[in-house]
Amino acid sequence: MGSVIKPKHLYAVFILYALYALLTIYVIMNGEDNPLNTYLFLAIFNDKVPQLTPLFTLISIDDYGRVFFWIPTVLILWYLGGRYRRASVLMVSTLVLSLILDELMKHVLYEPRPFLVLHITPLISGPSSSSYPSGHALIVGTGAYSAIVSLPWYVSLPLTVEALLVSYGRVYVGVHWPLDVVAGWLLGMADVELVLALPWYYD
Repeated sequence: MGSVIKPKHLYAVFILYALYALLTIYVIMNGEDNPLNTYLFLAIFNDKVPQLTPLFTLISIDDYGRVFFWIPTVLILWYLGGRYRRASVLMVSTLVLSLILDELMKHVLYEPRPFLVLHITPLISGPSSSSYPSGHALIVGTGAYSAIVSLPWYVSLPLTVEALLVSYGRVYVGVHWPLDVVAGWLLGMADVELVLALPWYYD
């Protein structure tokens, strides 16, 4: 166990939170229906692959790609012990932090969902809460980045693939803008680096 704040992680904390802050300012000033964000959204939403639609629909349903995947993952890692248990502690700590910040951001800043702005029909029931940031991308991004920095590649890789699929799926089904997803990953990565920078966690 370390006893001092880890500078290398602290630098990453400042950079990632700063990038998230800059992106948030951009969204506030330009809205999410800016030309680039709208173009990227429509490019994904309108270019569906029928064979993949059932998969993206399933993993994009509320809580499937988060609760039903990541809670068992954390429990399995804890059961395995050793470095896997330390990774599970990191995941739980950062996921709790991300959940708190997600709720805070959605109360502080409201951005309408793309299906409300563009008057399209999403593939799943669209929530009425703020679109920014993507809570799904935030949670799975937090979990994936925790895995990347604490687990062997053969474990972190499939977890990261799942997180990327869920994040892409939220745009694919029409309930999030691309910038929502980018913001979710930035915030999740920043949260992980913040926990890693604290004295209680191992190098």
